[in-house]
Amino acid sequence: MPWKEVGKVERRLMFIAAVESGGQDFKALCEEFGISRTCGYKWLGRYRKEGLSGLKDRSRRPLRVVNGTEASLVSEVVSERRRHPVWGARKLRKCLERRGVSPPSERTVNRILKREGLVVARESCAEPLQRFERPRPNDLWQLDHKRAIHGSWSRRSVPFVVVDDHSRYLLCLRSLPDKGLVSTWSALWDTLGDFGLPRQILSDNDAIFHGRNGPSQFEVRLMRLGIKVLHGRTYHPQTQGKVERLNGTLELELLRDGSFRSADDLQSGFERFRRDYNFVRPHESLAYEVPGSLYRPSPRPRPSELPLMDYASGVVLRKVQKDGWISWKGYRVSVGQGLHGERVEVRETDGGVDIYYGPFRILGEDFDKMGRRRVSKVSVVVSDLGGQGGTPLRATPSAEFPPA
Repeated sequence: MPWKEVGKVERRLMFIAAVESGGQDFKALCEEFGISRTCGYKWLGRYRKEGLSGLKDRSRRPLRVVNGTEASLVSEVVSERRRHPVWGARKLRKCLERRGVSPPSERTVNRILKREGLVVARESCAEPLQRFERPRPNDLWQLDHKRAIHGSWSRRSVPFVVVDDHSRYLLCLRSLPDKGLVSTWSALWDTLGDFGLPRQILSDNDAIFHGRNGPSQFEVRLMRLGIKVLHGRTYHPQTQGKVERLNGTLELELLRDGSFRSADDLQSGFERFRRDYNFVRPHESLAYEVPGSLYRPSPRPRPSELPLMDYASGVVLRKVQKDGWISWKGYRVSVGQGLHGERVEVRETDGGVDIYYGPFRILGEDFDKMGRRRVSKVSVVVSDLGGQGGTPLRATPSAEFPPA
């Protein structure tokens, strides 16, 4: 005789009456009425304590939804979310912990955000990402130009971003007037002065970062500092995943809703964002620590000037002409306009030559029996991301190529 939707109270009364009559075993009565012994004892206890009203169904709503302390926690969660509109429950909980507040569970924080209408839907990733991370700070820096910002001032602003691969520390966030060599190198030169020299730098294949027929002027300057240059595969921005992820965070947390009156005003916003990103915002990939707790400056200080590339005695050198070529045994070998005025080393191989700029091999050239040439430029792609840096350069001071 299981309980039915209609006449529940009456059936419970029948059960109570049967129990109190004492004519049948309690377990047998529960089986007859189709309930468990726990349920039977519950109804018997309620009836003896409250009478008939105790047999009515009760709301499953908790007796106390929020008390005074819980209300203050809700206020803390909501306030923190409004300060950081795109942060999720985990980051918000970490921030509350740092402020000495004992936060509710992640699930509770999510419920609070949903109830207050503060949930932000996110797009799912189209394909799984292949992740990598260098084991130490300054092993690898990632850099990029973000899309230009057209504000109310006369000229556009191009954000230039540099981030440390290991710690995610935002080393540079500078508003530039363009993507040119002068402005970009000036920003990077200052960053190198502040934090020292990394072992390697990873960038995309924009013309300023990656020369087409040899190293660009930007790459040449990095090589002169002993920094190995890496590039991601074409049409694969996920190779620079950390800096691309940072660009998305910058767009959501600053640029999307920000209104800036001038380039200086924008740069002030960048400085605030950089400070929060490095020392306030918990990072999921860092177990919710901040980048500033993991990053340390490089032990290799930046020189006051760009050094000359030095070579061992007795090697065969050629000076690169204006159009980016050298002459070798009657052949005109293109090594790239970025090396104009520089000296490169020529090493003979079986059937051809290898071209080196200091310790960096930049070109392999093979000549077949017909006198034709087969060019094989050496490019560093994503497969090299787990490798080690180049050999340190022997350098002498030079005023050539001064920092812009």
